[in-house]
Amino acid sequence: MLDIIQQSFKINLIVLKMFGLYPSENNSVFVKVRAYTLYFTLLVLATILTLVNLVLDKNSGTTQKNLMTVFVSETMFISFKVLPFLRYGEKIKNCINFFGHKDFAPKDFEEKQITAKCIRICRRNSTVYFYGIVMAEIVWNVPVIFSKEKKFPIYPWLPYDPTSTNLIYYAMLVYTTSVMLYDGFVATMTDPLIGGLAYHATAQIKILKYNLENIDKHVHKITMENEYSTIAYKMAYKHLKQCVNRHNHILNFFVDYEECFSWCVFWQFASSVLALCFCCRGSTLVAIASISSLTYFLCFLVISGQILFYCHYGTLLYEENKSLAESIYMGCWFQCDVKIRKVLIMMMERSKRSMVFTAGAVINVTFQTFLSVLKTSYSLVAVLNSFDKPVGE
Repeated sequence: MLDIIQQSFKINLIVLKMFGLYPSENNSVFVKVRAYTLYFTLLVLATILTLVNLVLDKNSGTTQKNLMTVFVSETMFISFKVLPFLRYGEKIKNCINFFGHKDFAPKDFEEKQITAKCIRICRRNSTVYFYGIVMAEIVWNVPVIFSKEKKFPIYPWLPYDPTSTNLIYYAMLVYTTSVMLYDGFVATMTDPLIGGLAYHATAQIKILKYNLENIDKHVHKITMENEYSTIAYKMAYKHLKQCVNRHNHILNFFVDYEECFSWCVFWQFASSVLALCFCCRGSTLVAIASISSLTYFLCFLVISGQILFYCHYGTLLYEENKSLAESIYMGCWFQCDVKIRKVLIMMMERSKRSMVFTAGAVINVTFQTFLSVLKTSYSLVAVLNSFDKPVGE
């Protein structure tokens, strides 16, 4: 049977393995070289050449330039977002599989319910995102591939005319389509993975709260049969030690989680602000009933959905951890001896440590931040549109 992480993120890990961003069991030198080659040729090089063409080309239309600006604004920061998966692959792999250990396997019915719901939501998010990016790739690439004119999904700068011969044209078409596939799947499938890991931490806190609130199951014999009181206290103390260990593991995971993904999320936020801005601006420059309008709309949904994942599950993690002390208080601590009460008090004090995930150690990943990103993007659109108005208007 697959562990809870494999059940939750199977599709994400398959995509990352395809591009060498998730270490396999046999992580050979060839695999690493292939991963770095794909990264530099399909992400870094394509971004640089497209940016050069965007600056130098004076003949492209407004719509094409705007689409290329969306592409560059996304990939320029995504190259920084993806880099940690290459450099610190083993560390990130350990963080991803942290809750896949048998110690976190659900034991009773309630724990199984919480875990099953978490797995179902993570798998749903990954599936929706996978098919969403497939649709976006089809809308972006298929009209170009089957166009009667010689077009490309993106237009990187080249020192020669890429349409001069059929051989050069088709080679360039394969390369630019590969760039779009790599950038789309790599940039997108990491988001439900990172957000889903935060939700797994939230689920573990829910299990911890359930166990603390029902600690009386282990001490209810105290008031019923005095001869069993000593055994009951020992059982309760053993149960409490397991809760403390689980809480320590959750705190350790959160530290590793921030170290692995904090800057990944920061670069995603930076790219999303610019990309959303140019998506909104571009949609005002094309007809509503057009392929370009649909492309902008899908781009807007994907990009905003990326940061919404982080903010939604970051908020859930913060709120769940915040209510941990209340769950401890709601348990039957008054039936426990002094030794157990002291441990519960220490746990209540430790739970005051805020579990707010920060992007780049500067941005709190919450719903308020998501709204701020949308507002900032709208403000940039208003500024850009003001340059299109005639002076004095």
